[in-house]
Amino acid sequence: MRKLLVAFDGSDNARRALQYVVDLAGELKSVPQVHVINVQQEPVLYGEYVSASMIEEINNGLMAQSRGLLDEASKTLNAAGIQAETHTVMGNAADQISAAVSRLGCDTLVMGTRGLGNFTGLVMGSVTNRVVHESAIPVVLVK
Repeated sequence: MRKLLVAFDGSDNARRALQYVVDLAGELKSVPQVHVINVQQEPVLYGEYVSASMIEEINNGLMAQSRGLLDEASKTLNAAGIQAETHTVMGNAADQISAAVSRLGCDTLVMGTRGLGNFTGLVMGSVTNRVVHESAIPVVLVK
């Protein structure tokens, strides 16, 4: 376990997943390289009264929200002596998390079992379920 990706959406489970990484790093001989990702779902807009500037304003708001969440995650990790690289992306959460694993060369993914999405699965969230089934690397799920 040398390079971890933590999917962080600000939910209670995501905060516990982040704390898991802090606790794990304290037990390891060397601090792993940590990447934290926040994925913002692109808005679905209907109608003909949506201008490009409205879409840009919405996207800027989503990106600002993402940066705030990632700042929170960074502060938690930094307080434990862990330096982390943060990534904010737009799109489908499961797709973007899987793409980040490949792009960053991560060997372990850490995420909560449920996030802030609208749809909830019976045992775990739909994003988590999809990532677990599609992932080629170990996934640590934190309740």
